[in-house]
Amino acid sequence: MTSGTKTHATSVGGALPRHTLWLMSIACGVCVANICYNQPLLGDFAAYFHATPAQVGWVAMASQTGYGLGLLLFLPLGDIIERRKVVFFLIHVCAAFLAVTALAPSLGWLIVGNLLVGATSMSAQLLIPLAVELSPKEERGRTIGVMMTGLLGGILLARTLAGVVTDHFGWRTMFWLATAMMLTLAFLLRGRLPHRPPTVRMRYRELMVSLWQVLKTQPRLWGPSVVGALSFAGFTAFWTSLSFLMAEAFHRGATETGLFGIVGLVGALAAPSAGRLADRRGSAFTVTLALVVILAAYGLMWAWVTIPVLIIGVLLMDVGVQTIQVAEQGAVLSLLPEASSRINTLYMVTRFVGGAVGSLIGATAWSLGRWPAVCAAAVALNVVAMVIHFGTGRKRT
Repeated sequence: MTSGTKTHATSVGGALPRHTLWLMSIACGVCVANICYNQPLLGDFAAYFHATPAQVGWVAMASQTGYGLGLLLFLPLGDIIERRKVVFFLIHVCAAFLAVTALAPSLGWLIVGNLLVGATSMSAQLLIPLAVELSPKEERGRTIGVMMTGLLGGILLARTLAGVVTDHFGWRTMFWLATAMMLTLAFLLRGRLPHRPPTVRMRYRELMVSLWQVLKTQPRLWGPSVVGALSFAGFTAFWTSLSFLMAEAFHRGATETGLFGIVGLVGALAAPSAGRLADRRGSAFTVTLALVVILAAYGLMWAWVTIPVLIIGVLLMDVGVQTIQVAEQGAVLSLLPEASSRINTLYMVTRFVGGAVGSLIGATAWSLGRWPAVCAAAVALNVVAMVIHFGTGRKRT
């Protein structure tokens, strides 16, 4: 017991070991991937449960809503409880909920399972600040880059993995595989995840009340948060509808749909460049440029529905959405450095509420008017984001 404590203390005192940092990065990807597995599988769910696209759209909405709830309920705990304990608790509970989801006997249970999986999949948002705090100041930029690589890689590659596994072994196998991955992750992290005692002494109720106080005292938080939520809503509307488009227009299954996740990796690679652009030109300029790129992407995919155009559209859309995420999150975290965890909670919850609503919008738009309606909805969401951005941009850098 003593030697283990000494090892963790060494990690706090010096630089975070490279192998530990990359293990934490992989953990971010494995955890966040749980909310993305369902997106290329919605067509399979509809066929299995004899449901409509609008009905199975609630599955994607449930996972996004659950993630937002998890951020709201669990992320602030990182300020008052040792993050390592919270991470292990969430990983084990999430594994249990993934197993329940794999056994879902009806669409209703599948929706509930994805809600619970989403709520317990947010360990990445606890691991990222932990890694940053344990890194020397001169290496924190590199640390964030490594952690975001794992996070974004998990989000995008989850779709590819889910598509391939489902086409060959069925959708239930994907959730059983995810269960095994979470249990394996818990085993790998045990004894390796660094110790970091909490720095705030506060009751949970007081902590949650303080979120409201931060919200009231930081009106400049709302603009970036809503813009991020609307752009992410368009993003999830696209991914929710893509499996239906691939099946109806191109007679392709979950594997081909999931392969678009690999295309989206370019968005992950663009994140560091987006950060540098925001540093040089300011977040307002960077977000304006990103919104223009996103609108061009949806316009292109609306006008020409072909596989090559979809590939180009996904590239542009992912770069734009990730650029907004980097620029807006950087802007809000600078508002109140002493309450950055709570600021991040409010920003991320708002973003994933947008993602949840976007999933439902995408499925509903497909049911009402197929692909043109989906693109029209995504364009409308980003036009509203542009209006709000210009309305609040003068108050930001």
